[in-house]
Amino acid sequence: MSNIIYPLCIIACHGGPADHFATFVEILPSKHHIAIHASGPALKKFQDRNIPVQYPFSLDGLSPEQENRLAQEIADKCSHAKVVISDLGHTFCIKVQRALAEKSLTRIAYYDNPESFVPGGYSATAAKVMIASDKILFANANLANVPIYQAPGVEVDFGNREKIGLGYYPSTQAESIKHQRKTSQAKIRAEFFKKHGLIDSGQKIWVYFGGNNEEYFEKAFPAFLDIISDSSAIVVLQQHPGAKKQNLDAAQIKNNKVIISKISSDDAQIIADLALYYQTSMAAQFALAGIPTAQIGHKSYSDILVKNKLCPSISCETDLAKLPEEPVKTENLNDQLGIQNNWLEILENIIN
Repeated sequence: MSNIIYPLCIIACHGGPADHFATFVEILPSKHHIAIHASGPALKKFQDRNIPVQYPFSLDGLSPEQENRLAQEIADKCSHAKVVISDLGHTFCIKVQRALAEKSLTRIAYYDNPESFVPGGYSATAAKVMIASDKILFANANLANVPIYQAPGVEVDFGNREKIGLGYYPSTQAESIKHQRKTSQAKIRAEFFKKHGLIDSGQKIWVYFGGNNEEYFEKAFPAFLDIISDSSAIVVLQQHPGAKKQNLDAAQIKNNKVIISKISSDDAQIIADLALYYQTSMAAQFALAGIPTAQIGHKSYSDILVKNKLCPSISCETDLAKLPEEPVKTENLNDQLGIQNNWLEILENIIN
């Protein structure tokens, strides 16, 4: 491995962008030698898809000084690359981008979220990673031409950095889940009930897809627990992969009303009669997969689904009357997600 020159290096800390990166690696022609550096949920995403990770690393328990050294080590390993792409939801990527600035290569920050602002600290961190890079690559092509915010009402000043709209969204995954909801739902539902020791008497299954930031743990999730306290449905918490270690959301569950999921995110979407969330880049995927969907938390967040009236925003118990029972029509959602059919060509042009 040490004798291979990798023109493209990918650095991933989060599961969401790792899913995108994994697709890129699978589809890009083999002429592109790619080295993957990944940790935590991102590493697991690659492993689950049987994609080799040349340089796994861990951020667990590292001091700031140790993170600095690790960032420099990663930058050194990427020194022969032409292009380095990192995700931007973790503060470690700020240090990596700054360490890479000493190298003669193109540094790209990959913005995978379809929203121009994301609450809970994501946007504040993303802004610092983007400013530390040379170029910003937006999965949602629309975002390359609109203001991006680091805080409510506070735009990111990109200076002369190039903003590129890629136009990629994991629509094929949504299509696969939609198909499996028709062909495999009964089987996976039966396995779910058996795994959790439950008797199936035709109950509705509500799956809450959790987040991994301070606002979610301290405000959105407690509000969710209060709002659904009298529900007759089976309520399942599908934890964010990055939230499982500290378990801050699961620790707030004081009774058996909410079940902590033991199944995969895909299987949870297949069996869900209703997908609930507060802030997740997966929200559009729920709608595209044909799952009735609702945002639920301490206050409304104007994401793509809410602002386009594709799902209700629930912030109190009386709002539960708004919960949908049928999937919405999503004909215009692809345009809102900035999807472009030539995204692979755009990606290859960037690498070359």
